[in-house]
Amino acid sequence: MSGEASTSSLAVAEPEVIDLTGLDEEDSDQDDQEDGSDDEDSEHLSDDSNDSTEVQLNRDSRTRLYLALAAISETQIRSILNQLIEQVPAVEYALTRELVTLKRKLNHDYERHIEPCKNCHEEFDTQSKRSNTECSFHPGSLKPNWNSFPDWDEDVHGPIDAEKTRREYPENFMWSCCKEDGESEGCVHGAHQSANPHKKARVAA
Repeated sequence: MSGEASTSSLAVAEPEVIDLTGLDEEDSDQDDQEDGSDDEDSEHLSDDSNDSTEVQLNRDSRTRLYLALAAISETQIRSILNQLIEQVPAVEYALTRELVTLKRKLNHDYERHIEPCKNCHEEFDTQSKRSNTECSFHPGSLKPNWNSFPDWDEDVHGPIDAEKTRREYPENFMWSCCKEDGESEGCVHGAHQSANPHKKARVAA
């Protein structure tokens, strides 16, 4: 009996088997979640970066745009429109439709009375009474202020004394009639004048 007891006490216990497959799957899921969270953060940062360069259009931005338009000169507005016409087809289409196509649909009797002023080029009704302050223009020519182009290379940037440069940099040009820059209001004021010498404008008393 003592021999059997001794033999039992010396028996080696069977090793315990631990299933690690569940842990592997769990670790894999956790890694996938961590990878997913990293991707999400990266995409979020990328979206934030893109949003920071976008223009937000809302009621407040429209109000500020109206204020900006009211503050800049007619020369600047024309320059901006000229650039947009060349660069944005949708703008060219909209302005062509509004200023060219739709204009032709006006009543013929009224349309023939509308023409551009020979001085300021603004359209006016030749049959309405004129005002001595409605027209503003420069009778001189717009010349480059060469001191405003110290680093300008005409081989790279194009000629300075050109219509395109005048549109893009009106502040760097000077009117020969009054020595004001290209953004200034006309130095001569009066009533609109028809380019047709046979038409007589009705001037307000």
